[in-house]
Amino acid sequence: MSTFAIVDSEKIGKDVTYEPPLVIAFGVDKHSVGSKTITMGRTIVPPGGRNPAHTHTCEAAFFVRKGRLKLYIGEERKEYVVEENQFVFVPPGVIHGLENLSTTDTAELIFTYGNCPSKDDAGTTFVEKPWQAPTKV
Repeated sequence: MSTFAIVDSEKIGKDVTYEPPLVIAFGVDKHSVGSKTITMGRTIVPPGGRNPAHTHTCEAAFFVRKGRLKLYIGEERKEYVVEENQFVFVPPGVIHGLENLSTTDTAELIFTYGNCPSKDDAGTTFVEKPWQAPTKV
């Protein structure tokens, strides 16, 4: 049986290897609180940062808490811009990725995976190499 929990996203470990260059704090999952069906976390997207396009085997959703993001959705990587206070839902198997449109400020989002108790259970498959910031000449 799971137990009630409060998790401070500022005081938990940050994952910088899952979707570089994003910094992700997994606050609710089977490892942290014993969740059996959801994963929830906070993601910091550095200025100009972009994660590699990928898919999950579960539903994914996020709420833009801070900043403006460009989304890349589907095989054709159709682009959308999402603003603070907007929700995004991505069905299982749909390619997606995002980019912080600001070159000076971090963006932040709160995400969840549905019917999926951890990042390992999300079945994440990257369909492109990790993004790297353009080199300055």
